[in-house]
Amino acid sequence: MLQRLSSFTTCQRAAATFLPSSLSLRPILSAQSPQSLPTIQSQPTTTTTQIRPRSSRSTRGLFDGRDVRFGNNVPFSLKKTRRKWSPNVQHKVLYSEVLDELIKFKVTTGALRSIDKMGGLDNYLLNSKHVKELKTKGVGKEGQGQQVRNRIVQKLKHQERLKR
Repeated sequence: MLQRLSSFTTCQRAAATFLPSSLSLRPILSAQSPQSLPTIQSQPTTTTTQIRPRSSRSTRGLFDGRDVRFGNNVPFSLKKTRRKWSPNVQHKVLYSEVLDELIKFKVTTGALRSIDKMGGLDNYLLNSKHVKELKTKGVGKEGQGQQVRNRIVQKLKHQERLKR
């Protein structure tokens, strides 16, 4: 038995084990013309994304989508015990160029990296989906990041009006 299977290639082996000998691998629809096939009406589909509830803790700072996560400790004996992983939160004072002031934030280290990548606090607050999502989805109360973002937008609109 081993000698006979080893002479087959992997494709032949799979076909030999799963397909009866009366069936072939050629497509069955080749004899039908395209006009005889039924047409499928496509309807616009609306995808709804489930809104994950934000903790009140993550609205009090810039958490960049991070929150407390829960899981299990699994030792060698496989006796699972519940535990939680907290985000790495730092207390930092960040500078806003538009507002020309220092602002205290609770910030995760991931948010600090995102702020550096986006070119500063103002760009992060204006462009980050994690700051915008609380406002657009109407989830909970306005967070500290959203409040500072609103001040930046007002200041930019005011500067634009003065230029005209």
